[in-house]
Amino acid sequence: MQTRLAVAALAVLSAIALLSTACVASGAPPAVGNPGDSSELLWLKAVRGQQAGIYDSAGRQVLLRGTNFNHLGDYFSTDPSLPTVATLDETDWADAAAQGMNVVRLVTTWSAWEPVRDQIDLNYLARVRAAVAAANAHGIYVVIDMHQDAWSKFVFTPAEETCPAGTSHQIGWDGAPAWATMTDGYPTCTPGGRENSPAVRAAWENFYKNAGGVRDELAQLWGFIATEFAEDAGVAGFDLLNEPGYGFDQSITLVGLAQFYAAAIAEIRAAELEVNSAGGSALGHVVFFEPTVNGPFVATEFSADPNLVFAPHNYGESIVGNGVAGFLDLLAGALQTLTKAYGTTSWIGEYGIFTSDQAQATAYMSRFNRIDDRNPGAGGTWWQWEQQCGDPHNANGAYPPSAEWLASQQQNCTEAPRMNTACTARSYPRAMPGRLTSVVAEPCGGAVTVTGRTSRPSTAVLWFHSDSAVAPTVTGIGLGGSNAVQSRGGWRVTVEVSSDYKINLA
Repeated sequence: MQTRLAVAALAVLSAIALLSTACVASGAPPAVGNPGDSSELLWLKAVRGQQAGIYDSAGRQVLLRGTNFNHLGDYFSTDPSLPTVATLDETDWADAAAQGMNVVRLVTTWSAWEPVRDQIDLNYLARVRAAVAAANAHGIYVVIDMHQDAWSKFVFTPAEETCPAGTSHQIGWDGAPAWATMTDGYPTCTPGGRENSPAVRAAWENFYKNAGGVRDELAQLWGFIATEFAEDAGVAGFDLLNEPGYGFDQSITLVGLAQFYAAAIAEIRAAELEVNSAGGSALGHVVFFEPTVNGPFVATEFSADPNLVFAPHNYGESIVGNGVAGFLDLLAGALQTLTKAYGTTSWIGEYGIFTSDQAQATAYMSRFNRIDDRNPGAGGTWWQWEQQCGDPHNANGAYPPSAEWLASQQQNCTEAPRMNTACTARSYPRAMPGRLTSVVAEPCGGAVTVTGRTSRPSTAVLWFHSDSAVAPTVTGIGLGGSNAVQSRGGWRVTVEVSSDYKINLA
């Protein structure tokens, strides 16, 4: 997550400027119905083309806003005394709901799903199922994410090894199982960031070449997951591969990644069809796809599947282009251009800032939120809810660890190592009948104004972040009755709307 090169990002922006809109047939959102003030998690569908967005089965455009939960990730252990993830429990879900979140991007790991080739760990499946059920019980959708960083926890430099001048020890991260990790004897010591280790790049090169069928194996794993969750409306969709890395050859990387995406989508759709042929009711989950970790992206015509969402990460002026004034705005605009080229909506799978300076964090996140509201796409999830003391993100600069560092780091191990990122509790529209046309909100909670257009009368759902015991005031145009229900952290507000409408909550 935290290794980027601004120069690579700028190269990507130049490439995006040459794009034209993808030739994707415009899809149609579901017909507008009226579920009233029901809090049921309805089935979600992505639409491509002129009305690109994510919609629920009542024909309401949906924003999915929340955070990343990495509690089920399978990470490299720097030292047995340092846990790599926190325990996921009821408090996490309740606190996330109190911040108004309606989605969690759930980090899962290939090495945990399939530690032995062709053998799925059913205990891990049960843990994922339990997490989905707990989220749904709090009104939170789940995006199941196949996470990786620097390929795998099995690619690392042994602590006792001496790295050549100009290189340093590579810490292990997360991702592929050992059996799928083929580094061809390349050295692990890295001349730069974690993605630059020759061993990491060799592993990616072999994946993109489908050496030993490993690329097909991961696609088939997605078929299994799709089967298991085929009828779960509370699963918003599947994020195929977090921040795909790059091999030695960019052409091999981008072609191989596109082939993986196409194969994984085919496996998912085949699994859904098989469930339906057996009498099930799989309506088809949204599939989220990403560009590579350093920016280059698959061809815009890689898939004609109608149920896709582009899910880039935006760390402008946080990790990428830090100190470059206006880079956040520039990157956000470039990602919107690329989104249009794919003919999809966008969903920002990761964003955030990493600083102990709360004033700086608040200023950055306020600015990010305002930019995001101007082009909200389908929402996004910030990185990340909790980060345990042994997480490789914490140990990266200290590997191999000294006794002094370990003693100091052990003091940071807690039961709930919250990141406490500023301005993550926001007022926003959750489900807007027909088409959402604008959002203007206070960046750290409070007043929000939305506009939309619907062909039939229906009910809008919004979250109003407030600790006040007084319900928000509802005003606007094209409105009928409204209802506000308080819970910890804010108010769930439902408003009857028709035709062209405007809702003000204050």
